[in-house]
Amino acid sequence: MKRPWMPLYVGDYLGDTGHLTTAQHGAYLLLMMHYWRKGELPDDDRQLSKITKLPLKTWCEYRSTLQDFFHSGWRHKRIDAELERMLRVSEKRAIAGQKGGLGSALARMKLENAARSRQPPPRAIAAPLRSEASAAADHSHPHSHQNPSLTESHSASPQPPSRKAAEKAAIPVSAELAAYVARRTT
Repeated sequence: MKRPWMPLYVGDYLGDTGHLTTAQHGAYLLLMMHYWRKGELPDDDRQLSKITKLPLKTWCEYRSTLQDFFHSGWRHKRIDAELERMLRVSEKRAIAGQKGGLGSALARMKLENAARSRQPPPRAIAAPLRSEASAAADHSHPHSHQNPSLTESHSASPQPPSRKAAEKAAIPVSAELAAYVARRTT
């Protein structure tokens, strides 16, 4: 888990560290920051001197003074409490985010369902049935009045479309609708 910041209670810090030198303040703050980021400190003087950016000899001189701020080796009571608190808050926020996401999804689904129920059902489009008179007039050819020989041959004997072609083009309709259309066109 990334921990880009840490709480520092300045009053408590200054009250507890008034006896430290400037170099010891720096070393203690670096130890606290490492502990905050990693959750622990190594129990090795060479590594601790590197963390505090002090020469090993200087680190060994400061070690006992700085060790007083830690317990059970290199455990820090205040930072442990803050890390635990941060973890609880993070978990609560994650749970709240999940709940919010679920609630948002449910609300969105309800709106979509409501919108669907308000829409009229899709209307079927049916091809009009041809009456005998309209079936006799063939309008499937282009009208060209520029060529009289074509016009004369087509007007002399109009050919109705084949029954299979008419059945393919038509969309199935209910018997009631077919009867109604038949009554209206005759």
